[in-house]
Amino acid sequence: MGFLYFPYSGLINAAAALVVGFFVLSKNYKSPLNRAYAFFAVCVAFWAANYFIWLMSKEYTTALFFIRLTMIGAIFIPAAFIYFVTQFVEKKRFWIHVFNIALIVVFLALSYSPLYIQRVEQRLFFPFWPVPGILFHFMLAYFVFGLVYAHTILWKAWKREEGTKKEQIKYILFGIMTGFVGGCTNYFLWYNIPFPPYLNILVSGFVVFVAYAIVKHQLMNIDVLIKKTLIFASLFAVVFGMFISITLLTQSLIAGNRFLGLAISSVIIILTVRRIENFLVNITDKYLFQKKYNYKDLLKTFTTEVLTVLELDKLVNLTVDKLTDIVKMRSAAVLLFDDEKQQFNVKASRNINDLSVTLVRPDGMLTFMDETHGYILVSELKEKNISIPDSIREITDKLNAELIIPMVLHEDVIGVLSLGKKKSDENYSQDDLDILLPLAKTLAIAISNAELFVELGRAQAEASQREKLAVIGTLSAGINHEICNPLGIARGQCEAFLLNLKDGLYKTKTDEELIEKAKGIMAKVIKETDRATAITKKLSGFAKPSKGEAEIVRIDKEVDEVFGLVGYELRLEKIEFDKRIQKDIPDLFVDKKQFQEVLFNLIRNAGQAIGDKGRITVTAKEEDGKIFIDVQDTGAGIPEDKIKLLFNPFFTTKDPGKGTGLGLFIVRQVVEKNGGKIYLKDTKVGEGTTFRVEFPIAAKERVKVSK
Repeated sequence: MGFLYFPYSGLINAAAALVVGFFVLSKNYKSPLNRAYAFFAVCVAFWAANYFIWLMSKEYTTALFFIRLTMIGAIFIPAAFIYFVTQFVEKKRFWIHVFNIALIVVFLALSYSPLYIQRVEQRLFFPFWPVPGILFHFMLAYFVFGLVYAHTILWKAWKREEGTKKEQIKYILFGIMTGFVGGCTNYFLWYNIPFPPYLNILVSGFVVFVAYAIVKHQLMNIDVLIKKTLIFASLFAVVFGMFISITLLTQSLIAGNRFLGLAISSVIIILTVRRIENFLVNITDKYLFQKKYNYKDLLKTFTTEVLTVLELDKLVNLTVDKLTDIVKMRSAAVLLFDDEKQQFNVKASRNINDLSVTLVRPDGMLTFMDETHGYILVSELKEKNISIPDSIREITDKLNAELIIPMVLHEDVIGVLSLGKKKSDENYSQDDLDILLPLAKTLAIAISNAELFVELGRAQAEASQREKLAVIGTLSAGINHEICNPLGIARGQCEAFLLNLKDGLYKTKTDEELIEKAKGIMAKVIKETDRATAITKKLSGFAKPSKGEAEIVRIDKEVDEVFGLVGYELRLEKIEFDKRIQKDIPDLFVDKKQFQEVLFNLIRNAGQAIGDKGRITVTAKEEDGKIFIDVQDTGAGIPEDKIKLLFNPFFTTKDPGKGTGLGLFIVRQVVEKNGGKIYLKDTKVGEGTTFRVEFPIAAKERVKVSK
């Protein structure tokens, strides 16, 4: 079984070179450096893969064929590595590349001749080991020369460079040493020195060290690749071992029933594999990958992904998630101040012990933080023998906290950032505090902005509702007429019947005829009261605030609903209303009441722009997968200098006292909230204006469900 190690080391080397090579290339395939490394890695993989096949061969001719194929890979390695090194140190070496290509051509031309490899024979426990020809000695000398030459270039660059570049070169030099030591053990047996290639596996270390040097300072985290590889390999080994052990055990217990044993093993593996994977992830994190985190990653993530968020809930949850993931801590929480209750409540958290924990202002926690440089670091207090009051200890236990930082804005504490212990069990260093303390101050600004954004949204909703109620008040005359007219008709019918009955006009009528007469009058009364009820329902429905829930909406139906509210006012002004809705137009998926508000504002604005006599045309059509709704009037039009101000808050072209200027501003907010767009399509002074609203078509699945 010991022999099996040697061919499988070749397989591992090939897999490592390919995976790492393509990983580096995928990070920046346009970079000449990344491409050069990828080519070098492919050469190593080609050599290692054929090395594996050669050692696994069972026949003489097969072994000889793949040995020669293996050495073709070896021919390319020094040239590929020299090319990579010259790219890395940014030095042009045109003639050395020409020299390398010329030698490669010569070696390749003679690679399958006895001058390169004479034959294969048994050496030690290897059944087929190559016997070198005279050309092989020149190739090996060229191989050593290539490594020494590349090493010289790197050594000179290391002495010359500073900072990041110097660190990268250090990793590559260490990699060369590792790979050279490992690769050299392959050649002892070529010269009858009885030492097997025990260290061949170190070639993988060479590949990884060089790749790490490339990606380390380009924010390409090779640790992720190594971590996933280790976890996968460990998981495979554990699961495979469990599978074999359980299968053998069950077969021995149930009289050798192979299939039943396999079934039981499979069920156990399925039930436990996720837990095993989580265990391996935690172990790998704790002992290999939790020692350090990249400060640049933390700052970049927060500046690009977190601090720009204006939704408060999303902001605090992202804060907790990113801190725990990047700094690799066990727990975290954000507590925000509640003005009404005068206390700090947990707004977002991960892995804390008590979600109901609160900090009351004034509180001993905040006072204690003032006495400890503005934060609480439990490990630091223990080192300085500073006792923590029991009340504060109780809070840190509930929060599972190691570090607590107040979030201060204009000298007011608006929140508290609670951070748990690191998964590596390392203490927070001064470097950590230098990053996290300013981060908490910046986070306070972002949270304040998000809270203001929430208040702005609430204020806009309230303004929209006030505007709507004010408009309904101006419609009261029309609504009164629409309601009183049918009620008056109903009352008149009833009064006429009663007076006629009192005056004896129905004396000649039989009881059956009187009942029929009464039925007819009651039918008319019901009809007219239904008319009045419909109007009041429209009015009360329109007056209610929106619930903010989207639903399937038919455009023609909603246009009719809105016209029922403004129709009387338009008729009084002798304004005609023309509805042109495309037949079979698709439905919308929007907030129904908000959609009605949009139509109401646009139609009523159009009517006010006309004043007396004119036409309003509402057109709706489908085009290019969208719904376009146009509201066109024959009014006064909009002057060019006013167009840019149309959607600004408090801007209005109406006479004083007739408008707040919030109409179009709120309409745009509502339209965009429902996934649409609104803009001025066309306007001409003295001729009229057209506003256009765009909405996406409701998805077919939603339409199907609603129907």
